[in-house]
Amino acid sequence: MLGILTSMPSSLFAWEKKDSLILFRIYDYPKYHLPYSDSIIDNVYAKFRFNVEKRNPTLWLIPTMYVLAKDERQYIRETYNKVLYTNEHDFDIIGQVKAGTIRHNRKAMPTLRDLVYPKIYDVAIYDGHILSPFNRANKIFYKYHESPNEKDGTTRIDFKPKLYNTQLLNGYAIVETETGRIIKSVLNGEFDMINFRTELNYSNKGGRFIIPWRTSTAATFNFAGNRISANLTSVHNCKSELPDSIQWAEGKATMDTLRPIPLTVEEEELYEKTEDYFPAPPAPEDTITKKPNFFKKIFWDTIGETLVTPIRAETEQTYFKLSPIIDPLAIRYSDSKGFSYKMKLRFQYTFSPHRYLTFNPYFGYNFKIKQFFFDAPLRMIYNPKRNGYAELTIGNGNRISNSTVEELIKEEFGDTLDFTNMEMNKFKNTYIRAYNNIMLFDWLDIESGLVLHRRSAVNKQMMMKYNMPTVYTSFAPMIGIKILPWEKGPLFTTTWERGIKGIVSSNISYERWETDVQWKKRIPGLRVLNLRAGYGTYSLREQNYFVDFDNFQETNLPDGWDDDWTGDFQLLNGSEFNRSNYYIRANASYESPLMFATWLPYVGKYIEKERIYFNSVLLERSRPYYEFGYGFTNRYISVAGFASFKNSHFQHVGFKFDFEIFRRW
Repeated sequence: MLGILTSMPSSLFAWEKKDSLILFRIYDYPKYHLPYSDSIIDNVYAKFRFNVEKRNPTLWLIPTMYVLAKDERQYIRETYNKVLYTNEHDFDIIGQVKAGTIRHNRKAMPTLRDLVYPKIYDVAIYDGHILSPFNRANKIFYKYHESPNEKDGTTRIDFKPKLYNTQLLNGYAIVETETGRIIKSVLNGEFDMINFRTELNYSNKGGRFIIPWRTSTAATFNFAGNRISANLTSVHNCKSELPDSIQWAEGKATMDTLRPIPLTVEEEELYEKTEDYFPAPPAPEDTITKKPNFFKKIFWDTIGETLVTPIRAETEQTYFKLSPIIDPLAIRYSDSKGFSYKMKLRFQYTFSPHRYLTFNPYFGYNFKIKQFFFDAPLRMIYNPKRNGYAELTIGNGNRISNSTVEELIKEEFGDTLDFTNMEMNKFKNTYIRAYNNIMLFDWLDIESGLVLHRRSAVNKQMMMKYNMPTVYTSFAPMIGIKILPWEKGPLFTTTWERGIKGIVSSNISYERWETDVQWKKRIPGLRVLNLRAGYGTYSLREQNYFVDFDNFQETNLPDGWDDDWTGDFQLLNGSEFNRSNYYIRANASYESPLMFATWLPYVGKYIEKERIYFNSVLLERSRPYYEFGYGFTNRYISVAGFASFKNSHFQHVGFKFDFEIFRRW
């Protein structure tokens, strides 16, 4: 064996050594070019071609796809954007000019835009999704085959996933052998309901190695019998540069002066058939014109655009967006809280780059407890650099209990009274908060303000019968301290609130302290470790006070996968939140792609991320209380199951789900 090995050409061993190093050269290439990738300005032209091959009425229910649900079957859309790179990971996109044949110049299939700006050296290529085969943290997920080419000094690297999953890709890359610089790459995969094949060509000029100079994508969207094919071409580093003041100017004439590549004959014909650019001549006065279809106008243009698509408007100073009235994404369910429906409004008015006003209310309805909820924060940001803002919030919280009410009545009128199902201890809760926040140091924020609560009895008649107040009001100053010792470290918060009698009819006196620590530790490979711990207590209380903690309360209108599932107790009875004078909590979760369920046959390939939960709390009447859970999310839905234990005894199991389908659309 030794004789055979020594007789083999030495060049073979040389290539084997190079092949074993080429992947590490790719991984390390960005590290040696980071200084050159800061503050890059990239002018990007993108052209989208859509061909509606099959469609049915379900298409108009899909966000942004309503514009393709009728009329023509072929469309074109062009954009010219300015992209500001702060580093190789972060950039801002400023839309400057748009043109096309889609009605009202609206966008369609917005996830295609992410394919224009890939970050192939990051852990995730597209907006937190798709694990890059060119990042060291993802090496365990891929198989590689290297084919050196001695003639031009390049190496072709073919890659495919070890386990098929929508978070992984297959394809190949042409790499400069000596440096590890990616010259060209072809990526095949699935991204948010779209199957795509993308070809990326990269530059070798300084920090622009992170930016493709040209991309070409062929994509297909299939859903509920609808099939739409799309072709996307983008050109980067265009020579024409527009001032920042130009944002979303419309018109083909303007785009004709910026377009770096010519339109095809078919694309020119699409524009010619569009009435927006080539309107038909007006009809003579004596010509009998066909009356417009009233039902079609009302159904498609009015009801369709307002019920199933977000309502939005944007100018240089103002931004407005209201979520659709009919929106499956707004539906939530859990065993303990039942079904709920939630809508959001986003509004911003910019006075100057350093002062702007935001109004971001949410409102919704919980069908299990039959209650309407809303929270309307109005915030004036006056010093963004120091996180300086003043905020006024009006809202209504969960119905809250006051167990001392029944005790006082029984003490005066006899302890044989039965108040079962009379909701004697239930109160509606309306609040107003006004406070100011300012960052004194990079690691220290101070907030201070006033809190007003008005709690009115649900069963007013019974309260009046026993000479009990039907309304309790509290007025309290508050002070909060936020400490972030180091960047990307844990956040420590401490709040103090003191109720004072006699101000604005306040009849409650109390003092509350809460301390909370939260840390979202991001681990390479799109893994996240969430840790939270907290403590709260009432140091001063009277008979008629309400237990109402800020950091330990029931959430009846949750959001999706990225909300407080980690820091929320899913199966804890709602009354437990308002019965104990103190709490000591601890919450943890671990999130990762390709963990357990991805190994299941058939369904595993659609599991994008998984999460393990652990929640615990110590209360006066329930200590200790534990919850263990497991959840997963994909392009369609987020699901989590939980099991609860009280004083080491099993309680029950439950689950919750949220729709995730088209959340990024």
